[in-house]
Amino acid sequence: MKRLTCGPGQHSSHKALGILMVAAHLFLLAETRSLHGERLDLLGRNDKYVSLINHSIPRLCQFTVCVDLNRTANVSSWAAFSYDTNNTSTDINDIELGLSGENKQLRLYLFGTRRDIKIDLALFVWYSVCCLWDTGKQLLEVYCNGELVHSETIGSTECLKPNGSLVLGHLHKRKDGFIVRISNSFIGSLYYFQMWDRVMGREELLDCAMGNTVSWKEGYWNFSSILPVVDHHLRCAGSSEASSTRAPALPPLSPASSTNGTIPLSFFNVHMNFSLFYKTERAPDYYDARKLLENWFSIIFTGEEFVVTNFKVRGNYPQSSVYKSIHIKQMSQSYICKAIVKATSLEMQEVLSLRIKQLLNDTYEEGPLSLYVKPEDVAVKPIALMDCPQSFSHTTYKGNYSWPLTSPATEAEVSCRKNPLQSAQRSCAISIELEQAFWKKPNMTECKLLEELPNNILDLHNITITEENAQDVVQHILYLLPDATLHMEELEIITSKISDIVGLADMTVTLAETILSILNYILLQEIEDQNIRKMTNSILRTTEEIGYEVTYTERNTSVITTSLALLVTSPDPSVFGGLAFGVTSYNRGMDLKINVQENPFKNALASVFLPQSLKKFLGIEHSDPDKHSKIQFKFFGTTSLFADDSLKKERLNTYVVGASIERASIQNLNEPVTITLQHVDRNTGNAAVHCVFWDFEKNNGLGGWNTSGCEMEYTDMNYTICFCNHLTHFGVLLDLSRTQIDTTHDRILTLLSYAGCGASSLFLGITLVTYLALEKLRRDNPSKILLNLCAALLMLNMVFLTNSWLSSFDQPGLCITVAVLLHYFLLAAFTWMCLESVHFYLALVKVFNVYVPKYILKCCIAGWGIPAIVITIVLIINKDFYGNGSHSEGNPFSNFCWIQENVVFYISVVAYVFVIFLTNTAMFITVLLQIHSVKSRTQKRSRIWKRDFLQDLKSAFSLMFLLGLTWGFVFFAWGAVRIFFLYLFSIFNTLQGFFIFVFHCLMKEEVVKQCRVHFCWGRCHLNNYSDWSASGGTAGSTPRRLNHTSPSQRLWSLNSNGTSTTFNGSSFLPRTSPDGNSRIAEVHYNPSAVSPDDGETKQPCSRRTLPMDTGPHYPQKAGFFH
Repeated sequence: MKRLTCGPGQHSSHKALGILMVAAHLFLLAETRSLHGERLDLLGRNDKYVSLINHSIPRLCQFTVCVDLNRTANVSSWAAFSYDTNNTSTDINDIELGLSGENKQLRLYLFGTRRDIKIDLALFVWYSVCCLWDTGKQLLEVYCNGELVHSETIGSTECLKPNGSLVLGHLHKRKDGFIVRISNSFIGSLYYFQMWDRVMGREELLDCAMGNTVSWKEGYWNFSSILPVVDHHLRCAGSSEASSTRAPALPPLSPASSTNGTIPLSFFNVHMNFSLFYKTERAPDYYDARKLLENWFSIIFTGEEFVVTNFKVRGNYPQSSVYKSIHIKQMSQSYICKAIVKATSLEMQEVLSLRIKQLLNDTYEEGPLSLYVKPEDVAVKPIALMDCPQSFSHTTYKGNYSWPLTSPATEAEVSCRKNPLQSAQRSCAISIELEQAFWKKPNMTECKLLEELPNNILDLHNITITEENAQDVVQHILYLLPDATLHMEELEIITSKISDIVGLADMTVTLAETILSILNYILLQEIEDQNIRKMTNSILRTTEEIGYEVTYTERNTSVITTSLALLVTSPDPSVFGGLAFGVTSYNRGMDLKINVQENPFKNALASVFLPQSLKKFLGIEHSDPDKHSKIQFKFFGTTSLFADDSLKKERLNTYVVGASIERASIQNLNEPVTITLQHVDRNTGNAAVHCVFWDFEKNNGLGGWNTSGCEMEYTDMNYTICFCNHLTHFGVLLDLSRTQIDTTHDRILTLLSYAGCGASSLFLGITLVTYLALEKLRRDNPSKILLNLCAALLMLNMVFLTNSWLSSFDQPGLCITVAVLLHYFLLAAFTWMCLESVHFYLALVKVFNVYVPKYILKCCIAGWGIPAIVITIVLIINKDFYGNGSHSEGNPFSNFCWIQENVVFYISVVAYVFVIFLTNTAMFITVLLQIHSVKSRTQKRSRIWKRDFLQDLKSAFSLMFLLGLTWGFVFFAWGAVRIFFLYLFSIFNTLQGFFIFVFHCLMKEEVVKQCRVHFCWGRCHLNNYSDWSASGGTAGSTPRRLNHTSPSQRLWSLNSNGTSTTFNGSSFLPRTSPDGNSRIAEVHYNPSAVSPDDGETKQPCSRRTLPMDTGPHYPQKAGFFH
């Protein structure tokens, strides 16, 4: 037998094997090292988390999971751990298992569902939270520090899905193999995470047993980004199992100082100039720059190492410039930014300052805007900030509160006295200008009052309003309103308390919403008590103060109730180009929507447009945005508040909108404010409207509507546009005393007017052609006056008929021209009617001793010149007095070019026509009396009195049309007979040309005979007729001279050089005959009526028929007498 011996090679191999066995044993020991005395400190960083490795969680139908946590910062949301198996969804609610907190509630995620548990975990206190699930019992239980806080039977038999990812400190989802955070991270310490595959008993939960599925051992977790910290004060740090593997002890750290002691905080003041480039037509304002800067900060300062606590931006406008490139032109604006940056890092302050400066030396582009910072424009310096000192708040209604020493940019939280589960907050803020930390006002909105408020509005009289109870009082008033009677005493208490609240320094949006909800409720009741009139001005002033007191950080903020809306905006004066507020939707008591934009609204129920000239009132001289003035808009969807007892025949027919500028009284603007208001009730009758504003001083300080400084620019049945030279509350009054006819009658009258004018134009044209074609008919002066009158009436009718068509081209110059022509020919027609009446007076009343040289020439100068002078004066003053004045969208003839200024219309049309109407009426009466006098002296009483009466009646009727007296029908269009006289007005005036044709062509013997001579053949043809035969003379005969001693003989006196007239056919003067019953054959003028050298052909014993006509009427839609 041989002895086995070990050589050198064999010895080496055994030694190596032994070393490997020892190393393997040590490795296993290291892998299973317990962490009983070590915790994880999490600082809320997105890139720092701990995840499960080397182990997987199996499918569990029963499990218990526990974690110890200690919060060290008060944040609105946090997450302790999450377990997820779904790789496709990123919805936070799809997490398989998770524990987080939200707004003082514990939030548990299980099987894709979420439930909130009402429990508030205080800061710097350790809590052990355990979740137990049993599929068989379908029972979920949650324990906190061994106490059952939630128990729920769930109708589900699900089991925990296997092979998921487990992460501490985040709610996460797994995407493409990476952990994706979907919630705020945990700030504080986590410890002793354990998981068992069974339901643990209550007494076992606080033991230090190790989990059999997941345990608090080093081999289970990936600590590559966060290392555990030793803490001997942890609840399981002294267990026997822990002591065998515990690392060397370190000095204990208190929970409150562990984080700050490990990673110190530093603060830096940043002063930076930057340029903002833009490619848009609209220049960006301060808010665009601030938003762009805020987005840029969130990108370059990721994680928790650097945090911008607050910053301010102001314009550096002199540095703005224009940059041109090959392709586009870029505009730029320069801004100055001051910011406070908090750094959580172990690095030196010099290094941190350099890193911050390097991060800010960059460009950033977002859409059409881009930001550029030069290295030399950034200055970073460290600042030393003291903590906010311990403070004490004494409140009457919510108790006393002690605020601990608090770090800058941190919020302190103290439990409420009446309801300890809720808390009051107070922020330790940082002043950028002073570089100091300071306490902000406490927020006690979640704390209840120590004593309940009385359940009666009247009993609130003794409640003193303070900052801590303001929100509670208004909420209580709103709660009591449905049961209140709202008599005067209650209303006075409500307005008094609201006024006290508005007087406080700060006004939150929530508080403003509650106050406006109270006012909205009161207004919707439409209280008819006259005493509420005393409160109108107080309510209006209170709402305005609310708008200016409310705090906000964006460009604008709004408070909207069911029928009352308020919008406050702080525009950047440097780029202010006008601002429009509009109500885009409203249905009484619901669906109220408002908007604000830079351009006027095209479709809005109510809108206000402020012109660019108001920028001088916005504080443009200040670069600091805090010194810029605010603009406030208000909308009242119910008008019960705006009762005006002084109104008798007017009523408010629109909603009310208001506009004002902070710290400015806006009066006498050169560029008016434009207000567009929709009528509550459609103005189908084209009633007169008045643009008004609420005058606080009217009616002995009660307030009322006033028209001063406001004028109507446009109106139709649905809308009215007003121009005002000041800012206040605006509305539109409907004048019931001038309410027009309804749409049906209006349309009929309009069509009658157009038809009548068309017919008159035809017959006026025939009359003109007849007289112009037959030379013998136009030899005397009456015929020449008649021709001018016909020409004026024809042109008036033609311009009227084409007015709507020409205005449809929407050409301002063309419309002004048409309106001028219409105005001119209307005045010319009335002037020639007046000349007709003067001609009658000279012929029948004066008769003798009237010498008018160049009679017709002077008539033409007056007939065509006086209207031209009036038109010229109007055009010199302002040509824009003429334009397109639509009055009804539902009328096909609504577009009409006419005078748009009421004062000009009443002076240049109404007054002018009224003077001529009075003149013609006086002449009409005088002529009739003269005819009656002549007839009574020259004739015996007729035995055929009926025929004479009818003849006199026809004469009066003819003379009335000739002098345009039918225009007087409009003065009787009132009351019950209004419609009747309007129809008479339209029919007789528009047919004036037709009546001229009838009386001066068809019924005039001389014209009929001349037409038979020149235009007829056969039997109708008349041969050898002379227009002088009726007087017994020839064209060249010498006139008869009569004795002038008798007054009656004046009527037959005639000179061939004079202007003479005889009445034939349709004439209304009686002629003498041998039996005394025939009508007067001739009326002779004064021999000196026309000078012998006036250039006219002398015709002895000439006789012509006096022109007889009627005045045209145009519908009110045309605007003549609207």
